[in-house]
Parts: sequence; structure tokens; C-alpha cells
Amino acid sequence: MNALLALLLLAAPDIQPPLPTPEMRGLWVVRTALVSPAAVDRVVDEAQRAGFNALFVQVRGRGDAFYRSALVPRSEMLAAQPDSFDPLARLMSRARTRALQVHAWMNVLLCAGLGRFLPAGHAAAAHPEWLMVPRAAARAALAARGGALRALVAVSPGPDAEGLYLSPSAPEVADHLETVVREMLKAYPVDGVHFDFVRYPGPDYDYSRAALEGFAGRVGRSLDLLAPPAQSPAEWAAYRREVLTALVARLSRAARDERPRLLVSAAVVPDEAQAVALKFQDWPEWMAQGRLDAVCPMAYTADSRLFQELIRDTRARVGPSRPLWAGVGAYRLDVDGVIEKVQLARAAGASGVIVFSNESLRPPDLDRLRQGAFAIAVVMRPDATGATEGGRPR
Repeated sequence: MNALLALLLLAAPDIQPPLPTPEMRGLWVVRTALVSPAAVDRVVDEAQRAGFNALFVQVRGRGDAFYRSALVPRSEMLAAQPDSFDPLARLMSRARTRALQVHAWMNVLLCAGLGRFLPAGHAAAAHPEWLMVPRAAARAALAARGGALRALVAVSPGPDAEGLYLSPSAPEVADHLETVVREMLKAYPVDGVHFDFVRYPGPDYDYSRAALEGFAGRVGRSLDLLAPPAQSPAEWAAYRREVLTALVARLSRAARDERPRLLVSAAVVPDEAQAVALKFQDWPEWMAQGRLDAVCPMAYTADSRLFQELIRDTRARVGPSRPLWAGVGAYRLDVDGVIEKVQLARAAGASGVIVFSNESLRPPDLDRLRQGAFAIAVVMRPDATGATEGGRPR
């Protein structure tokens, strides 16, 4: 029977092995490169010159939009530009003529900087009850409302917080974020959506009313909403992971509903133990469930040994054939260091890299980067451990 099956397979011309895919050579394009037509054109041209084949464009930085939206406010960084200027549309048009993929990079939960003006219609201004709360402010936050609550959260951030964060425990937050994702994808035929800051700032978050009430509803009501987390710390951690995983599942499903061929990826904390235990970001489970098509561990270290170890560990965790794009922190490296990390990522089994960010690449370095890292075409075998074909990198 096995021999007959083998003969039938050999005789079937329509049965083909999966085709190799080009190596991901991505560049994170931060919102400072989207503030004018000239800036947009320049970042696209420089990315092509350096040998990148994909742009991960920060269309949502702090709960705002660098595209046309009826749901979230236009970024204040575009105030000097006419309303007719659409950064994402212009970038996509130019990128298409240069054979560059465009992935919409969206900061999911980080929604505002500390001490910054919030325009009308901003989620944190209109709905402060949607915000995450640090443990130090929990007791006061339960009694605060409106602007007082927002101010309390802003002046009491933990050491890991980079601003104000939306709480995934608030049902309205998931509703809002889904509509944001759907609106953007309906209007812009991007190649992928890339989720960032889909994590908690740290273990001292989230002590918002929505999170505390959600947990109390699971483990049993208490007169003091702060008692259950203290009494059941393991269950409290699991609850926060599950809430975040549910949000990722919902946003991924919405993205694929709008564009079935879309690539869904996420930037994640590279150390699995830290990601799961401290940020409640269970990205191994997200990959196992198929919520993500690709994972990008942000291995932002100048230490070559540690960098390669992080990428190898991620490859072992996600399996031999799932797309793994190594995050390279160019802001901590010179151009030779970036080239070295690209080569180390290949050797560690990555399917490609994403470099953070365009701001760290000087024009004199662009040709050097192409020649040192991206001169030879490389394709990835989907059935291998990340081994490459097409020659050794320079």
C-alpha cells in the first residue's frame, strides 16, 4: 500500500512541494518619517537603496492615525500638513513602484505619551476608565473618575511604562481596537498588519476597575477588589495572560476577515520567561494557536552571543517552519554591528530580520548595508530549520 501511494504521488503533476519564500528584510519606519511628503519619499528611497524588501510603517503610534480615519484623531505630528496629505497612502504608492511590501505597524495598547496633550476624540481623553492602572495607584483609582483618573495614572507610572496604556480587560477597548483595525484594512491594501505593545508594561499592571472586577468575577466576589489578586497571585497572572491572548485572537480574526491573505505578525519580548511571566505576553501560545503568521522577537542587544541565543531559542519554541523575523536594534549598533546581526540571525535559523529603525541608518551607511547584508538573494525553505538557499551571505 505504501509503495502504491508513493507511485500515485509521483504521477500526480498537481502535487507540488511548498515554494521557498524570500527572506524577510524588513525595516521599522517610525512615525517621524511620515510627517511630510518629502520625508515619506526619502524613507522609501533609502530603504530600497539599503536592500530592504519590506517596510513596517508606524501608522498608529499613540492612539492616533497616520492615515485617514473616522475613528481616531489624526496625529498632532501632521498639524503642519494639509488635510489632503495621507502619509500611508503616499508611502504605499511609492513603495509599490519599488517592489517593497508595506506592513501596517500598530501600537495596540500603548495609546499616549506621558504629559502630552490629548486631542478631542482620543480614547484616553474620552474614556479614562479604559486605561490600565499601576498597583501603586489602584486604591485611589477605584475612587477616581474622569480627568482625575487619567491624571492619577499619568503621574503614577511604573518604571516600565512608556506612557498610558489601554486595558485589555475593558470590553469596550477590544471593541474599539477591532473597529480601528477593520477600518484601516478596509481602506488600505497593505501586505500585513504588525502588532506592537500588545503586552502589559510590567507585573504591577493592570489594577484598573475593569481588570479587578473581571478577576473577581472569576475567583469569587470580595468586598475589597484588591484582595483577590493578593490572595491568588498565580491565578491573577493567568487571568491577565488570558485576557491579552483573547484580544490578540480577536484582532487577528478581524484582520483576516478583512484581508484573508494578510500576514499577521507581532513584535514580542524575546525572552519567553520574561514575556510570559512579567509582560503576560504568551506569544508561544499565540503562535501555537495560529493567531500569528510570524513572530518578531525584539532581540535588541549588542551582545552577539546573547542575540544568537535568543533567536535560536525562539526558533526552537515556534518550530522549524514558522516564520521568525529577528528584531535587530540598530540604535545600539554601528553599521558593521547591524550586518553582523543579520548574518547571525540567518545562522540561528531566522526567516529574516526587521531592523529598528530607519532613524538609526545614516545615508552613508545604506550602500554598505546592502553590500554587507542583503547583496545576495536568499530564500527560506519552509520545511527546514531556517536554513537558507542561494549562497552564503557576504
